[in-house]
Amino acid sequence: MRKILPNNKITLVLLAFAMQVATTLHAQDQHFSQFYNAPLIVNPALTGVFDGKFRLSNLYRSQWSGLGEGYKTIHVSADAPLGKGTMGSNFFGIGMVVSQDKAGEAGFKSTIVEGSLSYTAGLSDQGDQFFTVGFQAGLNQQSLDLSKATWDEQWNGDSYDPTIMSGENIQLETFSYLDFNAGVNYYYVPDGTNFFSIGASMAHVGSPNVSFFLKQDAPLNSKITVHSSAELSLDKEGYMWILPKAIYMTQGPQQELMFGGLFKNKIQFKSRYTNYQKEAFFYLGGFYRWNDAVAINARFEYNSFGLGITYDNNVSSLSNSAASTSAIEFNFSYVTQIKRGQHARHYNRMPKFF
Repeated sequence: MRKILPNNKITLVLLAFAMQVATTLHAQDQHFSQFYNAPLIVNPALTGVFDGKFRLSNLYRSQWSGLGEGYKTIHVSADAPLGKGTMGSNFFGIGMVVSQDKAGEAGFKSTIVEGSLSYTAGLSDQGDQFFTVGFQAGLNQQSLDLSKATWDEQWNGDSYDPTIMSGENIQLETFSYLDFNAGVNYYYVPDGTNFFSIGASMAHVGSPNVSFFLKQDAPLNSKITVHSSAELSLDKEGYMWILPKAIYMTQGPQQELMFGGLFKNKIQFKSRYTNYQKEAFFYLGGFYRWNDAVAINARFEYNSFGLGITYDNNVSSLSNSAASTSAIEFNFSYVTQIKRGQHARHYNRMPKFF
């Protein structure tokens, strides 16, 4: 007869998984299928580099909901350019990121608050090439709620008995560490309808120590990210575009490659009576995360507002589980529009998102 794993043992497995993520396996970073809507966690050199005065992006991801308490990630970022139109093609960018991961019945939680600074230099008199360097610094806090944890040693053979000592010696339920990231990015924008971008970043510079145990070395591996994207017009009238995108990340033994693209269609044109853009776009596409998942993406933009949704279908060995191993992701974004006039060319040669 097949042995059924008791609920408390499931909790033990989930807690052990959460702690392994934070220590022994050095925590693979949070990731999004809509990575292009989370520019500041991809590369700090993307801070403030967009067509607009202010950009706000919010992402919510629910992953592996069928495996107990699966991962739930909330991400909010805000950034803005500084000095555009007053420094020629050069300008600064500032931004902030707040994000939180939650997973497991033992309440594993990782909260990140980071600030970003970038500097973009124009590389040509035509204003069509830009190179950006960016830096990021912040605080990461990780925690467990051990009051919700149960252990194998507390199983008396018939039921869970909380009066039995677990024998575990977890010394910290909460710890924090400083984190530093850096990156570079290159943009080529030959006209108002096409662009190409390539960049690279390093996260966790210096490999900070992450451990729930005192006097234990558990360095968080630095993460290298390389990404590229483009927006290519398919017609002269400016109705349709194709947006190929790819991202590669490596962190310790973990690697991730995701590539695909979106089809962009203009479904409403800007107003004839004002100087503000009031256009509407619809996006549809898909991405493949190597040996892991297929993601279907849809997005709608009207004027300053954008709404996106992504569904991930797992194609790895996890997909054989009876539990749900898929993920769903929602995005809301707001990018203030630019009044076209003096210095406008320094704004509209950038996309809203990379």
